[in-house]
Amino acid sequence: MTATLTHPRASAARPTERPATAPDTTTARPHLLLGAVLAVAASLLVQFAAARFPVAEPTRADAVATATTTAALLAALACLALRGRPGLAAYPLLGALPTAILALPLHGTPLYLGGLASDNQFRTQYVTRYAAGAGLADYNFDGLPPLYPPAWFWLTGRAADLAGVEAWTAYKPAAITTMALGTALAHGLWTRIVRPRLALPLAVATLLSAFQAPAFGVHEPYAWLVVAPMPPLAVLAYRALAARRTPRAALLGCGLYLGLASLTYTLLAAFWAFALTVMAATLARRHGPRTQLLRLLTVAGTALPLILVVWGPYLAAALPAGMPRNPALRFIPVQQTSFPLPMTEVSVTGLLCLAGTVWLLARARRDTLARALLLLVGACYLWCLLSQLAVLAGASLLSFRVHPVLFAALYAAGVCAAAAAVRRLREQARPVAVAAVATVLALSVVQNVPVHLREEFDHARGPRPPADLIRTIGQLTGRPPQDLTVLTDQYRLLSGAPFHGYLTAEPVYAHPLADFAGRTEEVRRWSRLDDPAAFTARLDHGPYDAPDVFVLRRTAGAYAIGLGRDNYPHQPNRIALPTRLPAALFAPAAFARRDVGPYTVLVRKEVIHT
Repeated sequence: MTATLTHPRASAARPTERPATAPDTTTARPHLLLGAVLAVAASLLVQFAAARFPVAEPTRADAVATATTTAALLAALACLALRGRPGLAAYPLLGALPTAILALPLHGTPLYLGGLASDNQFRTQYVTRYAAGAGLADYNFDGLPPLYPPAWFWLTGRAADLAGVEAWTAYKPAAITTMALGTALAHGLWTRIVRPRLALPLAVATLLSAFQAPAFGVHEPYAWLVVAPMPPLAVLAYRALAARRTPRAALLGCGLYLGLASLTYTLLAAFWAFALTVMAATLARRHGPRTQLLRLLTVAGTALPLILVVWGPYLAAALPAGMPRNPALRFIPVQQTSFPLPMTEVSVTGLLCLAGTVWLLARARRDTLARALLLLVGACYLWCLLSQLAVLAGASLLSFRVHPVLFAALYAAGVCAAAAAVRRLREQARPVAVAAVATVLALSVVQNVPVHLREEFDHARGPRPPADLIRTIGQLTGRPPQDLTVLTDQYRLLSGAPFHGYLTAEPVYAHPLADFAGRTEEVRRWSRLDDPAAFTARLDHGPYDAPDVFVLRRTAGAYAIGLGRDNYPHQPNRIALPTRLPAALFAPAAFARRDVGPYTVLVRKEVIHT
């Protein structure tokens, strides 16, 4: 329970009234699991309707439909908040809201925000990998355990296989549904902390933070499952750590969340452990360091079995190899070169974050909710600082990945600040007027989404996996894609079918045990050969398993491929290495060949199934 105080006279005059920041214990708490199911069902229904929008290409009509639908949903949520007890009715509306914001502008394309560009290429490749088989594996390199947490991709891939659809097309509906689910989970957890009337705007604010530049939590929907519940969970975790008696159930819940986060997004799981440590450190003087250490160990012990599902196989393979450096930590985007300060922006969201910051600083001493959120915000900024310092050691903590947590926490604090202001002005501010103003402000944020994400929406209508290349490889080899390793710089090919890749599009995407730099140099070594027999011998006896298939761009007397080298800490983080393999290396006796558009498919004859 928060330590929110009410004026004694007000309490005497209204003995049955509770502070808005206290949970409503007079009614049964909403069933979180059932609410999540309702949110997912509503999201799927809205996506089904959006897919049947009468015009396939983007027009003013779909912009009007998006604005009208989101306005209606926000108005309905405001009406529920005015009732005071939204109950289960809130969940389908909260599931429909993010779906409408995304599904309507994306109608007519099977791709999600960003299309198959940049990170989405390997994300869809991961889904495609698990649609082809349920065993845990690296998304690209054959025979390696996963490094990137596989839970979300595994579930999406298996669902695609069960539904009998192309795996890469499953990414978009899964992503949109995940945004709905994360928002519903945030609402369900907030109802365990504050009254439902306040929990509903907190959930809406959490959702709106996902569309805030430069954080854009909507870019990584699988991370949203970890981000959205984190602010309310931070409040529950702080109360558990601060309790006089050890609350085993709450600590087990924190541990379960840590374990599930480890299966979904390693960096955010590490940040959650860091945030819990920061909370425990602030409480060590009051309750004793031994008590806090034991409580943290309870959390860690609960999470460990889930953590080992992924990290056990990886450590078993990496320890004998000397734990090679993870290239994913050698990346510094522009978002990481400065500290995010949304409270300094001149905008509705900037004002909300500023109000939230002031409220956190003013209330932290006497309100556990404010104190917990302030510690979470402080942990975000401390993580950013440590990430900046890590650059000096040749690495990074990828602090820009915790920015969505920061925005979600500040948005939640802003809503609490607004609620406190309304309580002070309750005689002058009618609830209906407050709800109307809040709805208009929320709608203003939603209507800016297409502007902020215009490039991502445009990319969603970009190139798709090259079906002609996939079909040609199948015809030439007679083998299923998962049995073949391909060398190419047409990486959308790997999103469309579960081929293994000899290389990845970017060094930072590569598995530490794959030796990306060594593989790149091996291809460059091939380019310096001029004897087909020497080339074949090198493929057979080289340091890495050779590609079965080459998909290369034709040039005069050679085949071209774009390679890359790590350029950390400079920008861009990848140095392009244009490379040409002499056409003479691919002797007709050893390779089957077929031209497809500007590309040539070259298959080693020894892998052709006869």
